[in-house]
Amino acid sequence: MADDPAPRARFARWAPFVAAALVAPVAAYALLARAPDDGGVLKRPLAPVAESDAWTEDGLRRGRPLEDFPDPPGEGPVVRAHYWVSLPAYEMEVRRRGHRLTLGIRGTDVQVAGGAWIAFAEGSVTGEPSSFRGASARIVWSCVGLRYRAATDGVARLDFSRDGDELVAVYLQGYEALRTPVADTYVMARGRRARGPRPAYGDVVGQVPFTGKLRRHADDAVVTLSGRVLDLDGVPVADALVQLKGRDATRVHADAQGRFRLRGSGRDAPWTQSVCAGAADHRNGETVLFTGDPTDDVVVELARLDPVDHRDYAWVHPAPDRDGDSVSACGTCHSWQYTEWLGSRHARMADHGHVLHERERMRRRAPDAPDDCAACHQPALAATAGAVPYQSRGVLAGNHCDFCHKVRHVDDVRKPGVLGSLVLGRPDPTVRDRPGDVHRVYGPAPDVSYAYMGASWNPTLSTSFLCAGCHEGGGLPGRPKLETFSEWRSWAAAREDERFRSCQDCHMPGGATQTDEGAPVDLFAWESLHRSPASVHSHAFPGSGASFSKDAIALEVEKRFDAARGRWLVAVKATARGVGHRVPTGTWTKHVAIGVWARQGDRWLAADGGERARLVDDDAAPAGPLAGGDWRNPPGTVLGMLDAQGRPADFWDPPAAAALRDTRLAPDETRRLEVAFVPEATDPAAEPVVEVRVVHRRGAIGEGLATTPWTRRPYDPPPQVEWTRIVR
Repeated sequence: MADDPAPRARFARWAPFVAAALVAPVAAYALLARAPDDGGVLKRPLAPVAESDAWTEDGLRRGRPLEDFPDPPGEGPVVRAHYWVSLPAYEMEVRRRGHRLTLGIRGTDVQVAGGAWIAFAEGSVTGEPSSFRGASARIVWSCVGLRYRAATDGVARLDFSRDGDELVAVYLQGYEALRTPVADTYVMARGRRARGPRPAYGDVVGQVPFTGKLRRHADDAVVTLSGRVLDLDGVPVADALVQLKGRDATRVHADAQGRFRLRGSGRDAPWTQSVCAGAADHRNGETVLFTGDPTDDVVVELARLDPVDHRDYAWVHPAPDRDGDSVSACGTCHSWQYTEWLGSRHARMADHGHVLHERERMRRRAPDAPDDCAACHQPALAATAGAVPYQSRGVLAGNHCDFCHKVRHVDDVRKPGVLGSLVLGRPDPTVRDRPGDVHRVYGPAPDVSYAYMGASWNPTLSTSFLCAGCHEGGGLPGRPKLETFSEWRSWAAAREDERFRSCQDCHMPGGATQTDEGAPVDLFAWESLHRSPASVHSHAFPGSGASFSKDAIALEVEKRFDAARGRWLVAVKATARGVGHRVPTGTWTKHVAIGVWARQGDRWLAADGGERARLVDDDAAPAGPLAGGDWRNPPGTVLGMLDAQGRPADFWDPPAAAALRDTRLAPDETRRLEVAFVPEATDPAAEPVVEVRVVHRRGAIGEGLATTPWTRRPYDPPPQVEWTRIVR
């Protein structure tokens, strides 16, 4: 991805041409009479003609899938008009149907560091419905930079002249690295009817700094907005979640009649106030006000979504480097989240060696077991093809960005994945009410209105029920293979304090995503408005890795010499801390071993009886002392589902129920063990060095990694991870 630098650097290079170009409307035509001197235009040197022509050619190719944009929703005739806008005279088409407006514009910023881009906008428009004469529009725009493959969005006001032949647009365009708006964030551009040949560069005015000409709220002003959330038929949307864009603290719920009242500060939205709303099974909506617009009858419209899951929808591949011309891959704009996901187990759940090995073992030992592995390990494939035979198929078959963000709700968590638990809401690919290929994305925020995604607020994605779709049930009737969600629900039901956590709180923490320089990531809600790092959630899905799980079990270690017995006694207390489920959780193949070793000088000491971490057959374990880290049944214990001999049990060939032991730790549960070591005869009271290790293991790997019974691939999760090592 040579032409895809890190997103912030990429956007910093690309934003100027959106600013220079994108005239996403705004500014009552009255401004024409009192518009400022057209000096102070934000110009950069022009790029060589051959270079800008190449940008245009690339833009035409990359932008082709985004060219078609929809008419305004509703019934009745659609009125269209074309305008040349801003310095390079971009051709902009506006369409109105009644009070609704859509807009399409594309072009090439021919200035240095420019490039081709394409944009779509939608909003409301005043005036007589049959024309744009004397009309004023408020719109929300979404733009794709086709050269640098980046995205942004913003707001604008368009004011048309009395004859409709000219317009003035004021729009948000500035990029800055702070989280507060700065001067010259808004600019003004003029436009005129597109008749005859394209005007020469500079014949149409644009890129005029305008922030200082706009009304603004004082930072400490109290801004109150009230109104209604309606669907496109004018029906109230009850219980919609409403907020100022990028300002989660302003969130309120609409009442049963769709009415809302929210408060913010002038600092939250000085020049424009974007009121956003989301509701289940509706596409998010946004209405923009410019300071001074009426604030007591704000209407936010939400389009109702088709609830049918359309299997013929083609999944969007997440990789930005798979198709250099694609601007729709999730990883193109969400590069941090894509990189985190790519390194996670979710990205390789469809084809890593342990999964394939366990399935083959299941087929041998339990041939009558339901063959439903694909429901969770290849859900994107199974959602389209059904319960297909399992084989290695790669990331697009598994749990990738587009799949997870197409989950509409969760049904019966006892059933596996997409074969009964996860209910998807894939859009009809033949319906073109959104530009681009994605059409619909379910997410946890009501203020995402980027048109090329078609975001829909879905509270399910913020709850543990989403995870339950694959982390509960399966297995055999009467013996579920996974009960992580049930474990969490039991724990959560007893929480009455700040320790309550959803799955996402721990496994998708906010503020964890960092830049290459180690700084917390803040994302753009729109160009000069950012989300705080705390609201940017990790997509690395940390689980049994060492850095995440090292504190899952808190250890206390004590040692003392028992003179009467002539033994050194080592007491270990292990407590499950900071977890909302058992340790370990998941399938029976996962277990946690706690080992205890001791040495005097260079001599490792033998244990005198006591509990053992039984991981291999007894005849494969040495009878004498074990060195630290030797897992051939060292003194210690195993946390897991164990057979009568204390070894990890096989789910598909389990012992009798009476012989099966569950030794996993419940949240806050403590397990104690004591080991007696035989000291050196020459100086038995010499204090030994004690070593305690905690490892998480998956699969029947016996004494360690050398005996892994499956072919390990570079991207497989490691069969054994050391969580803790204490040397005392």
